[in-house]
Amino acid sequence: MRIRPMQASDCEDVVAFTDREIGAGYYSLDEVQTIFQRSSKNGRMCTLLLENDKEQIKGIRISYPPGRWEQGKGLGLEPAKWPHDFTATAYFQSLFLSGDLQGQGWGGKLSTAAITILKETGAKGIVCHSWKESPNNSSTRYLQKLGFAVVAEHKDYWRDVNYNCTRCLKPPCRCTAVEMYLDLERGGNP
Repeated sequence: MRIRPMQASDCEDVVAFTDREIGAGYYSLDEVQTIFQRSSKNGRMCTLLLENDKEQIKGIRISYPPGRWEQGKGLGLEPAKWPHDFTATAYFQSLFLSGDLQGQGWGGKLSTAAITILKETGAKGIVCHSWKESPNNSSTRYLQKLGFAVVAEHKDYWRDVNYNCTRCLKPPCRCTAVEMYLDLERGGNP
């Protein structure tokens, strides 16, 4: 397995991967192309892929550097509760792993690699939305291990995203997002 920066030529494969792993229609090709364009700053690509030795995508950490994003995928953001403003805050939009790799530490490895790159782009903090209903709340727990702290909860966060959630099975998604923040200047929790 290897971690590498996303390339423009990966967009169609990313859509196929996310359709398979998180539910059909979560990302369109246009959205993934926009993700690719917004994921870089100062020559650094912040969205990373995990691939196997056959060059098949097995995971993705979508990350936006400061100044390259405006909101998350769903509804809810509490910037007044952050230690740094939008201009200094990066965004972890999504982390997805192939089911056969979950629980093996690859999510943490992808995220740690992205954190290093985001620091190089000038980020003072990173905000994200974790999936509260993930199995055993693993989404929130892994982010807490990285030093993220809970800021707020947003019920029905993804309700306006027209996709087939793997938990809800059909639109609208009624899952809860836990907004979390990592203060990079303080080395951990805000």
